[in-house]
Amino acid sequence: MRATLTSLIFAGLLIVVFVHYGNRLPQFKKDSISAEFKAAEPKDSDPREIDPTQVEQNPDKLTTVDGPLARWMKAAEDAFEKRAPWKPTPSDHIAPSPVGTGGVVLRKTFFITTGASFPFTIPAHAAMPQLLGNFHSSAHADANSSADENSDIAFLLLNEDQYDGLIHGHLADALLSVDSSHNQDVNFGLPASLNRPVKYYLVFRNNPGEARKTVQADFSVKF
Repeated sequence: MRATLTSLIFAGLLIVVFVHYGNRLPQFKKDSISAEFKAAEPKDSDPREIDPTQVEQNPDKLTTVDGPLARWMKAAEDAFEKRAPWKPTPSDHIAPSPVGTGGVVLRKTFFITTGASFPFTIPAHAAMPQLLGNFHSSAHADANSSADENSDIAFLLLNEDQYDGLIHGHLADALLSVDSSHNQDVNFGLPASLNRPVKYYLVFRNNPGEARKTVQADFSVKF
């Protein structure tokens, strides 16, 4: 009986001690718990990042890329589109060439007091036209008679622009010029004629103040 009473007293003391010290334990507030969970939540995503949901909702919307390289490429593309359209040059045209052909351009005996000119034409697409020939001049009626320095004449090979300058009194230069000769051979390469015919002139000029001369000329071209 005494043992049972003692046990009850001891149990009562334990209950008193538990209640007394239990009220001193720290209390966790709801607000502090919420704050801890909020602190653990991830921060808002960077607004510069692309939202995958927006890409899926707008699959047809193109993304614009900006930067120095992108701007340079855009400027180059605009310049390419604005440039003048390509136009063919004469050398771009392909046509049959008169290679292996040719013909006589001057073969006659004539007289000159001041001068004489004879035009000839090189056909189109002549890649390497060549002027070949010779002339003899004399102060006598017969061009084949013996000649001296009094028989000399000047010979010129001119293109159209140069010939226009000659007849207007301001010849600047010539393709070929031979001064003071009474017996001259000519072998001269002409420029390629490309896609159009080109006109040239053989010009014979007497020395100022001298008597009429007799000239025998024989010239041809080959291509």
